[in-house]
Amino acid sequence: MHFHSKYPKNMIKAIKYLLFFSLSVLLMPAINGQSRKELEKLRTKKEKEIAITKHKLIETKKKKEKSEEVLTTLRHQISQKRELAGVYTAEVDKIDIEIVRLNEDVTALNFEINKLKKEFAGLVLQGYKSRSAASKINFLFSANTFPQTIRRFIYLKKLLDFRKKQLGLIKVKKYEKAINLAEMEQIKAEKLGIVRSNEKIQIELEEDEVSAEVLINELQIKESSLAIDLRKKEKAYRELDAALKRAIEREIDLARKRAEQERIKEIARLKERNKNKPPTKGQNNTAEAEYIAPSDISTFGKMKSRLPWPVQGGIIAQGFGSHRHPTLPDVTVINNGVNIAGNSGITVKCVYEGEVSTILKIPGMMNTLLVKHGDFFTVYSKLETVSVQKGDKLKTGQSIGTLGTDSDGKTELHFEVWQGNQRMDPQKWLYVK
Repeated sequence: MHFHSKYPKNMIKAIKYLLFFSLSVLLMPAINGQSRKELEKLRTKKEKEIAITKHKLIETKKKKEKSEEVLTTLRHQISQKRELAGVYTAEVDKIDIEIVRLNEDVTALNFEINKLKKEFAGLVLQGYKSRSAASKINFLFSANTFPQTIRRFIYLKKLLDFRKKQLGLIKVKKYEKAINLAEMEQIKAEKLGIVRSNEKIQIELEEDEVSAEVLINELQIKESSLAIDLRKKEKAYRELDAALKRAIEREIDLARKRAEQERIKEIARLKERNKNKPPTKGQNNTAEAEYIAPSDISTFGKMKSRLPWPVQGGIIAQGFGSHRHPTLPDVTVINNGVNIAGNSGITVKCVYEGEVSTILKIPGMMNTLLVKHGDFFTVYSKLETVSVQKGDKLKTGQSIGTLGTDSDGKTELHFEVWQGNQRMDPQKWLYVK
């Protein structure tokens, strides 16, 4: 972790506001084009995430009322709430489209029902006139010929059947209209609930943003002490990074030596096998030509964006790479991994099968575990306790220790992923929640 200043003081406040209010735009999910069902699932997911973050914020405040961790968690909650507000807005837009469609359907049904009613009224009137002229029996038997009687009978039957059919159609259309109206009322009730939830989240957002601004101002008063603390942390991270590089280089060197020993053994075996074998014309029969080096590539490389999280219910408190300090706007912090916020004492798990390579204890970083996965390595730092030993073979999801709380009141797992001696962005390897 490193820090340096690159902005004059008169720009600090402007940068702070720009970063603070643009965060939600960067994290806003692509919700355009999603169906209502997809939006409902996304809304439920976001509401659960906010509930977890709220709980985390309460626990964090208990430990240290005015700390960077409180601010980080609060900002994370603000970002989540902005995303949820966006989902609410998209849902209301979709519901409005559905209400317009249902209104159009009801209008069309009303037109059909009125048309059918007029037709039915005409049929009733026609039947009444037939009855007033003569009874149905007289109408039938007053025919001059038998075929005419049959035709009159068929006519009366068709008239009766058609009236029944028209009456049935009117009932069906009225039923369809009643269903549409009931669906519309239900959707309107859902919309009202979402609108109220959106209004509530907007009020909470305003309160959170005010709280964050107040906390920033309070923490900036302690700017000099924060800078001293930051230097201590930087020293601890430098020591960790140097120790990890040494341990990984040692593992790479050991792997090279093992590979060379295996090569020498295999070549010797091939030479012994080929000792009495006559050479084939046009081919090189030397053992060196036959030898194929074994690969040390593990299946870890296929797990990008699929690894389980080492801390259950954890949230990214700080990502990989360069970041502006949360309360010192002119300071840049560089993170070689990700910091995952969790609860003190929670179990930390190995993300993939491997072997415990090194266990370190560095001031400010508590216990650190380096796990080897073929040509990849994972790092778990700031462990309160360690439940495995060097050389242990680990399974995916196996407990390796518990998460600790540092002197600043932060409960965060520092997690890194390396390929050989190259650092990776761990967030790209963990599955998307």
